[in-house]
Amino acid sequence: MKRTLPEQPSHRILYAGDDDVDRAGVYLSTILYAEGYALDYVPSTERFPALPFGAYDLFILSDYPRRQFASEQLSALKDVVTAGASLLMIGGWESFAGLGREYCGTPLESVLPTTIPAVDDRRNFAQGCLVTPHAGSPWAQAMPWERPPIIGGFNELHPKLGAKLHLVGRGLEIQSAPFAATLAQQSYPLLLSMNMGNGFSAALAFDLAPHWIGGMVDWGAERVRLEWEDRFIEVGSLYRQFVRNLILFCISKGQRLT
Repeated sequence: MKRTLPEQPSHRILYAGDDDVDRAGVYLSTILYAEGYALDYVPSTERFPALPFGAYDLFILSDYPRRQFASEQLSALKDVVTAGASLLMIGGWESFAGLGREYCGTPLESVLPTTIPAVDDRRNFAQGCLVTPHAGSPWAQAMPWERPPIIGGFNELHPKLGAKLHLVGRGLEIQSAPFAATLAQQSYPLLLSMNMGNGFSAALAFDLAPHWIGGMVDWGAERVRLEWEDRFIEVGSLYRQFVRNLILFCISKGQRLT
């Protein structure tokens, strides 16, 4: 487990998954470091460590295999979320149901704003899926969406009763000769949140790293370079703002809009 401790950490986050910090994990971990969070990181290949769960404000699981948890740890994580912590699950092949029905029927499903089917829930879009804000979400409306981004795929979410919807996706349908681009009729929930006891949970259907993030990683007119030790990322300014706002939103239990 890699630990990053800024001089004056604002909140403590545990982030597990996305391979490791030299691969897909470099995107989110670098932004968390740049925002000054105290970060404990667990690569996808490592067992979930024995931890004082109450020490963390936010738990992030992104493409982290169910098999790396002991059963009692999933129950402990569920309990700490209902007691007041926040949980964010981010899409991937080993998130939600994924390829191997990862979290279906586990204690974590009970504290997520989506039900998890016992079938493969991965959806891929060869021509892209447009990400747009839901009209009823003040959080989503606070971002600039004049030029919305395109992602490559996601885990299909199934909102629970009482879940709040923030982002919606619709597939692009592009043809040539003559050129035309339209949006598919079907829409998909891409970001859900829900209060869980004294805590909070959110489900982001797509990944924050390639490949599912698609062109959204470059969203924004400006390029931003962020460094962390001997690593760096170059991303779009609005992508960085989106990730920053998402983390603030989860830590504040849905209260922070920007």
